[in-house]
Amino acid sequence: MAFRTGFDLLRLQGDVLWAGGEFAAKIVSEPLLRMIVPKGDGKTPVMTLPGFTGPEFSLQPLNQFLCSIGYVAQPWGLGTNRGIRDMDHMEAIASQLGDKLRKMADEHGRPVALIGQSLGGVFARELARRFPKDVDRVITLGSPAHFGETDHEVNALVARVMRFYTGRSVEEHLSEVNNGKFNISEPPPGVPLVSIYSVYDGVAHPATTKIPERFLNIEGDAPRENIEIVCSHCGMGVNPLVLIAIADRLAEKVKDWVPFDPLNYAAGPVRKVSRWFYPSRLKPRATTGAAAQA
Repeated sequence: MAFRTGFDLLRLQGDVLWAGGEFAAKIVSEPLLRMIVPKGDGKTPVMTLPGFTGPEFSLQPLNQFLCSIGYVAQPWGLGTNRGIRDMDHMEAIASQLGDKLRKMADEHGRPVALIGQSLGGVFARELARRFPKDVDRVITLGSPAHFGETDHEVNALVARVMRFYTGRSVEEHLSEVNNGKFNISEPPPGVPLVSIYSVYDGVAHPATTKIPERFLNIEGDAPRENIEIVCSHCGMGVNPLVLIAIADRLAEKVKDWVPFDPLNYAAGPVRKVSRWFYPSRLKPRATTGAAAQA
């Protein structure tokens, strides 16, 4: 256990350092990104939800980018994400977020797109489950979508921090969730869902951050897809490649949903380089149904 904690500490440190480089890359590339990604109409509301221990301003660069390309992006309004202590606490958080969600939807006259990083994505999916009429789509960044596939689902150091903040272990939280009112593995019905994940994630195991294959589909009112990108966990909200995917999926029409194709944003030699950073998206695949995302 001590060895794993030490190893995971190194993984987390490496992930944070990588995220710093991704933020620098965003600053340098942002003028180009604004030129190449699809634009919003200036009216579509977006709520961003930070990851566990993440302060609200950690997603401010993402909000600023989205506002610059025609979206009305706002933080979740609850400050630092300190996790949940129990289901009663979860209910209180959901109620607060639900109030803001409905207010945003009413103010703009349309459903709200939710973007959640890590644990924030879990909250985003739960909001979509409870308030489907007020949610346009959900995009998660390195967020656990299901558990039980591996014994090493969460970085051991992060698990210790979670116990410190909430007073419970990851296993205790999962036990209560599984015996409670919702199933974390079930996508919100009737709401489009996109999971952006990385096999190099230093916090959450990639086996847990992908939508289970049985739920994948790009047809109907609730398309669902996984997008693999080479990136860190902590830097997903600022990584330029992730920002391209987010902008692309926000602009996608639900009724005419097609899988994300990074080659739409690459030309010449860059098309070959893209294969390194979007590995699974550039493999041959079907265009409809669950097979499209296998």
